[in-house]
Amino acid sequence: MVSRKWMATWLVLNFLIFWFVGLTSSGYSMEGYLPGQSEKVERYIPIVYARPDDMPMGILYMVDYDGTIHYYIVWEDEYFSNSLIDKLYRFFRGLVYGGATQDIEVVKVNPSEGTFYFQTHGHTDVHGKILPDGSCLWLEKNLVIPNCTENETHIRVYVVTWNHMLSLLPEDGTVRARLKIRHMTPDDYVALGMFRRTQYSMAGITFNSLTLAVLSTIAFNGVFYWAWRRGYLTREGQKRVMDELRKSLGRKNKE
Repeated sequence: MVSRKWMATWLVLNFLIFWFVGLTSSGYSMEGYLPGQSEKVERYIPIVYARPDDMPMGILYMVDYDGTIHYYIVWEDEYFSNSLIDKLYRFFRGLVYGGATQDIEVVKVNPSEGTFYFQTHGHTDVHGKILPDGSCLWLEKNLVIPNCTENETHIRVYVVTWNHMLSLLPEDGTVRARLKIRHMTPDDYVALGMFRRTQYSMAGITFNSLTLAVLSTIAFNGVFYWAWRRGYLTREGQKRVMDELRKSLGRKNKE
């Protein structure tokens, strides 16, 4: 008979494993609020070029555990050229992001490695490296962009789509934005719906995360059931295991 202690442990572990796997695989814990600081924040702020009639409001930043700086360029909203589609689009964005309609584009910079990341046309990833002469290597295209930085640290990014996707290549009609920067607070994080913002679809994240959580919980219960059938969860079984361990350690010490 399984003791009450083991039953309680089983219930608690099921709960913890399900939610830990679900949250971790969804990216929440990795993309969640990052309270870190870095003395290199000011030195690596990206220089943003946008259209004069659609300028961002400012930049918020967070610092990852490995020193990567996440710069969040914030627009009041994003507007599609067709007014009806624009209204529908922003309505659904408000639902997805918990009422927040601000548009946010992220530029990640790792100062120690001299690398950066953002998204361009079609939400395509751009991974790059700052070269010693101040140019940039666009890794996906194996293309060197000359004069893409200022002081060999501030990368220049240009708004190239209506929904504020970015590029290293200069875009006609854009001008340099003068933006204030500050650390993202927990209130900012909640108000902007940051925990729901991701480069992947919410439906895909939810399905994949729940699937992994369920499979992990089933695997745990399989191991737990096997241990129960073998009698390892009873007091006698635990005593037997401890006796075997002591005997094994005793033999090793004699050798």
